[in-house]
Amino acid sequence: MSKISFISDGYKLAGNLFVPAGTSKNLAFLLIQGWVGHQNIEAAQALTKLGYTTMTYDMRGNQESEGDISRFSRADFIKDASLAYDSLREKVGAGVPIGVIGSSFGSYTAVLLSELREVICLSLRVPASYSDEGFNDPQLPQSDSGSLMEWRKKKLDHSKNHAFTALHKFVGKAQIIEAAADELVPSQSPQNYAAAVADKSKLTYEVVQNAPHRLATPELQLDYEKRLVAWVSSLN
Repeated sequence: MSKISFISDGYKLAGNLFVPAGTSKNLAFLLIQGWVGHQNIEAAQALTKLGYTTMTYDMRGNQESEGDISRFSRADFIKDASLAYDSLREKVGAGVPIGVIGSSFGSYTAVLLSELREVICLSLRVPASYSDEGFNDPQLPQSDSGSLMEWRKKKLDHSKNHAFTALHKFVGKAQIIEAAADELVPSQSPQNYAAAVADKSKLTYEVVQNAPHRLATPELQLDYEKRLVAWVSSLN
């Protein structure tokens, strides 16, 4: 693991790059954290042990990255993801495909990133969904809104939401992992993402029974890593 950084709108963002000890496989992964969450170092390392170069980072205003998170919008965080992708692209070269792995808010970010950059596959754990309204407004005041939770419980066609439309247009393979006891992302949210996938033969949908939103225990973290590793291994 090596510390890295890149600049987004003048803010220095912190990250980590994981390079296999031997020959790297011809596929790399960018991991995007959840809302005010942590880099999933363990998941990145699990994939690197398989031979994949991986990268994690802190979005602006979070953890070791610069900025006041109360000022930033979803549009700002999508820009961070785009520049993180570009940073990984510089490190692995033009010929290596890049997959994107997101958790919660990071899943939403990953899907929108697939419109802006060439993404070969998407893994979305407990994917949070957001109304298109407020996309360019500061996200922090919106994050604990009761109306957001009610909105996430609605069954929505892909044409009714930007992120769902983006996933509908995505042509690569996708993994969606739902947590059955999720207190922040009700099951309808990941189900809406799944319904948006145009080619269901490219979708892997998994439900982790009795699991909460966060990977709060070593057992939950290990279960997630096993599911992610199994899916990535199936891509070959």
